[in-house]
Amino acid sequence: MILNLKYKSTITSFPFWRKLALFSLITLLHFNPVNAQFTENLIDKLTVHFASGSHTVSDTDKVKIQKFINDLDVVIPYVFRIQSHTDSIGSLEFNQKLSERRSESIRVYLRKLGVPDILISTKGIGETKPIMSNNDDDGRKYNRRSNVFVFEIQKQRLFKSKVVLKGARQNRATVYIQSSGIMDSVFTDDQGNFAFIVPEKKDVTFGVFAPGYMFTTRKINTNADLPVDEITLNRIKKGEKVSLQNLYFVGDKAILLPESQPELINLLRFVRNNKNLKLEIGGHVNGPEINKGSPEWYYNLAFERTVTIKNYLVNSGMDRDNYECKSYSNTQMIYPEPTNESEAKLNRRVEIKVVE
Repeated sequence: MILNLKYKSTITSFPFWRKLALFSLITLLHFNPVNAQFTENLIDKLTVHFASGSHTVSDTDKVKIQKFINDLDVVIPYVFRIQSHTDSIGSLEFNQKLSERRSESIRVYLRKLGVPDILISTKGIGETKPIMSNNDDDGRKYNRRSNVFVFEIQKQRLFKSKVVLKGARQNRATVYIQSSGIMDSVFTDDQGNFAFIVPEKKDVTFGVFAPGYMFTTRKINTNADLPVDEITLNRIKKGEKVSLQNLYFVGDKAILLPESQPELINLLRFVRNNKNLKLEIGGHVNGPEINKGSPEWYYNLAFERTVTIKNYLVNSGMDRDNYECKSYSNTQMIYPEPTNESEAKLNRRVEIKVVE
């Protein structure tokens, strides 16, 4: 990596983690500034005020800025956006240039604190966006300000795959994706190909839907689980079923946790597009012999969880008569004697089966 020497002396005073984060980000921006995939999430803001007609950062505000920078004490790369304003005293042209000089003054001071130039952008807004009235001294004082916005850099990854519709000439489907801060959808092409740009190291849930076909959902981590293999959908017919793996209940209860919301939404999409289908909601629990739980307790827990799912559909406007709840207790475990949590999780499931 080629790092401008004028940054080197200031960065050397940074803690090791901050050097590493900055070097990683600078490498990304230097070597691939156009094609680099990342987004910016606003995490903090500092406001600095100026004397009338001045672009000089006061000693008091320098201390304030330095503390602000030092308090950004997490291992995350940042970028800084400086936007400066003026009051209405003076011409529009003068105030525009004054606001630009104010942003530049803060940029210079951030560089002295060790922030590389490539991570800073500046903008002068002049007098066009006051937050108080310019008709009195107090209002004008408030309007003479610079805002330092701090953004967290979130690297992105390409999530692409292919949908295959069994028995179809074309593989046109719709893919929905959900995560914290993300809700998006895309159509596949005729060959079933699709792609999303997704944040790195995030959990996302996606669902795949096509008219006349069953649906599928999956939760992946965008760092560990990409790329995703081909996704196959079967035609809707009697006996076809889908396992809802991403439903999360309170331990030993029929109460859904908030993390279940994406899976519930995907189920609701399917039933809304197939309102005449009669479906069985089947409940399964993890009850290996080693646990020696009560058969009645296992049965009731599985059944109550299916009732919770049915109530969600009914409360969302679906016809109660279309859904039958059934408990399979621990009689159809995929792993009769699970050896880890992943296997136990596959035993704990709700399945949707087409009855007619």
